Amino acid sequence: MNKSCRLLVAAAAVGVTALTAGCSGGGVDRDALAETPEGQAFLYRDAVMTLVANKMLTLGDMARGDIPADDAVFTKAATDLATLAGMTTEGFMPQGIPAGSRAMQAIWDNWSDFETRAKNFQDAAQAVADAAQSGGLAGARDLVRPLQQTCGGCHSTYRAPEE
Repeated sequence: MNKSCRLLVAAAAVGVTALTAGCSGGGVDRDALAETPEGQAFLYRDAVMTLVANKMLTLGDMARGDIPADDAVFTKAATDLATLAGMTTEGFMPQGIPAGSRAMQAIWDNWSDFETRAKNFQDAAQAVADAAQSGGLAGARDLVRPLQQTCGGCHSTYRAPEE
């Protein structure tokens, strides 16, 4: 991971930690997680996935017309998402499912399939970003739903339901 990506993830992790510390109800000890490689991987993927969810929300809401169209905001979200999509698998190494994680063992049991799904997500995110760069929201709108489906397909297979 390059230096700018590390800085982005570090800043996101700090923000996510600050936002979720009060919400965890004591269920997840983020400081303890940071002391193990598996915990660090979890904190990384949690930060990346939180940012992914934020960018996906912007794209989906604009594509559906739930929020006002803004080509600059849409394109920025799409470009950011394409970058984040390339970072997702890093958060699953080393293998481990610490407290608070919804990752399922099936990820590592079927690593090749997981990587394929992650690549499909990355390709779909890049397609939206490319289309947005050249045609704004109008040029990328029809690609948002297929992008969302790459997320759902992976989550339904490899993420445990909320308790």
